[in-house]
Amino acid sequence: MLDQSCSVRGSGRPDAVSEPVDQTSANRVARHDADPSTKPVAQVALGVDRAATTLVELLAATTAAGSDDLFAALAAVESARRAIDAARLSIIGELDAREEPAHRTGLRTRAWLGHEHGATRAGAGRDVSVARRLRATLPLIADALACGRITLDHAALISRLTTPRVEAVMVELQAHLLDLSDGVRFERWAADVRALIELADTEGGHRPTPPSNRLHLQVDGDGVLHLEATLVGADAAVVAHHLRRAGDAAFRRWTRDQEAGLGGGPGDGLGGGDGNGLGRPAHSAHLANGLVDLVRRGAAAVGGSGPVADVTLTIPVGHPALVGRHGGGSVPDQHGQPVHPDALDLLTCDATITALVVDSLGTPLDLGTTVRFADRGLRRALAARDGGCVFPGCDAPPAWTDAHHVVRAADGGATSPENLASLCRHHHGVVHSDGWSMHHVGEQRFQVVTPDGDSLDCQRHQRPAPPPASATAQAPARE
Repeated sequence: MLDQSCSVRGSGRPDAVSEPVDQTSANRVARHDADPSTKPVAQVALGVDRAATTLVELLAATTAAGSDDLFAALAAVESARRAIDAARLSIIGELDAREEPAHRTGLRTRAWLGHEHGATRAGAGRDVSVARRLRATLPLIADALACGRITLDHAALISRLTTPRVEAVMVELQAHLLDLSDGVRFERWAADVRALIELADTEGGHRPTPPSNRLHLQVDGDGVLHLEATLVGADAAVVAHHLRRAGDAAFRRWTRDQEAGLGGGPGDGLGGGDGNGLGRPAHSAHLANGLVDLVRRGAAAVGGSGPVADVTLTIPVGHPALVGRHGGGSVPDQHGQPVHPDALDLLTCDATITALVVDSLGTPLDLGTTVRFADRGLRRALAARDGGCVFPGCDAPPAWTDAHHVVRAADGGATSPENLASLCRHHHGVVHSDGWSMHHVGEQRFQVVTPDGDSLDCQRHQRPAPPPASATAQAPARE
């Protein structure tokens, strides 16, 4: 049983670590010695380092351990994970309150977590939101997480439900909500918490509204699209209803094809069975095909007879596709995602394709015979080259960016790829702020200089850009 009655607020536990540690950890502590108030934090960091080493050793011994030992080890690891989650949120909340990520890197806390620590956009956003709420109004929930009484999921739910309308009630009910969690599955507890809030606010002003809708879209290195959505209220009901109907229609279409002996091809989107050994596609596969059908019909309704997709393919010089032949490797689209050669024939039947020809360094050379190098074409070239905001660590897509003149037009800067960098509105403002600057380093690559004088290499397609072959930097200039 995890501890259900402890309070950690204000305890630094300076005696937690006394054994020797590795040199990296010791160096980290040395930087804090000048300020005695930071020593407890530094010692906690040492303890975490030691715990990580112990866990690595545990992993190596897992297969040889007895079942009772594994159960005990899992309970201990779970308790430690909750304490680490609490410490992590406390640190995030403090850094966010001090605005340190923005001061040091130009990134907001959420974006900094993704850039520095590899957090997902959704995970970083949740952690920052929960950290702010626990720090400001929910101290008992923060302590319960640190003691291992609740999980991060419990804390996140309470934080999300603590809207301004019911904040006073939630603060008052913290101890009661914790009591409700004892010995109860998370789902049952969450339903009880929501029921309490309904009693406290019968008018429903606390309920999520359409602005709470979220959709996260990510394409991996294999060109596979991953979607994660959160919809509330009437929007949730409408989307669920139509998705189920479209999924049912996809299932009926598949059944008719099977009865007619048509089978399914490699491009029918129904790969993977449901585990029944009958070769029948899983229900999730039919739902996915139903979603695709809805998007295609919706695009056709909005665009009339226009294309389903508008795609820019970045094609290197010498690729067979430039002369209409098959073969060659994958080519990236304007978002930097690979388009496999086998998909090109299908794609070109129902999309607007712009061939953006690039040299071996990825520098745009030509936009095809049917496209003029005008404003729209220039933005296509920037989107294909940069893949979104070039500020290191930013995840803004091309559609959210401005074309920033690195050398001001008034100073003779050209409106051309060599002098334009894609920056989201936030980071466009950053590079125009006092102390910040941006300059060329050659071959259509750029650097940002912070107020502290640090040089940050700009990214491409949310990845660190390789250094140019010739790094002849021009003097910094501001638009």
